[in-house]
Amino acid sequence: MTASSYAKINLGLKVLGKRPDGFHDIISVFHEVDLADEITLSPSESGRIRVTSSSSNAPDGPGNLAYQAADVLRRSVDRPELGVDICILKRIPTGGGLGGGSSNAGLTLCELNRIWNLGLPNDRLLDVAASVGSDVPFFVQGGAALVTGRGETIQPVDSTGDPVIVLVDPGFAVSTPWAFGKLNIELTRSSPYIRFLNSVRTSGQVDLLDLFSLFENDFLPLVGARYPSVQRILSLIRESGALGASMSGTGATLYGGFARASDAQEAADRLQDQGYTVHLCRPVRRLSRS
Repeated sequence: MTASSYAKINLGLKVLGKRPDGFHDIISVFHEVDLADEITLSPSESGRIRVTSSSSNAPDGPGNLAYQAADVLRRSVDRPELGVDICILKRIPTGGGLGGGSSNAGLTLCELNRIWNLGLPNDRLLDVAASVGSDVPFFVQGGAALVTGRGETIQPVDSTGDPVIVLVDPGFAVSTPWAFGKLNIELTRSSPYIRFLNSVRTSGQVDLLDLFSLFENDFLPLVGARYPSVQRILSLIRESGALGASMSGTGATLYGGFARASDAQEAADRLQDQGYTVHLCRPVRRLSRS
């Protein structure tokens, strides 16, 4: 079977503090967008897991999160005879903060739960996902979610509004460990963005058009100071009529949300004229795959 493995963007990202386990507490809204890899899974009873990717930047074999997801899943049910061939056609840029590897892993878990006839309930599948990676549980749920903790606490939310989202590859990658290691900010638990997300937590709903005017990303100043092109790209996006513009996660993908498709297309054209790779996207809303 073949299925779409969607990218996600962080609609803001605040770091609230450092945990005793060395990770950081964060708060963010994750939302899937319709930029997607295509994954084909062919089950077998050989006991072999094989993963191949169309991108040289994404690992084949055990280094791939989809491989790890399949292996953890079969070990969690003590079924070592289960095997699968996984072929990944990559469209989501790697290393851009769009969660491509985690998305591939989340989809792999959900689809193998079905095609291996495991029948695991959603809460069990989420536990397996969390053992693969912090972002993987989100992709088991899909759609939109308020994300807290170190990224493993997922509260699915309903989203309204239909912005056109311009995603921009700025031409460099950002290492997440580097970003967290260099982060030196005055941590706060109160800001317009955080207060808005606290209301989202209570209501279970988020208006994307409102959120685009409020989001904050604690890593944006850090990455912008190292790469001057960041502010030039964001300024161009804003000048084209964006409701808001920011960076996804710790980077490096930049984006803007537009109420009008014509404004989004203008921004995309201007950025492409300057040599940047650009994707026009819409939010993806769906129920849990599991």
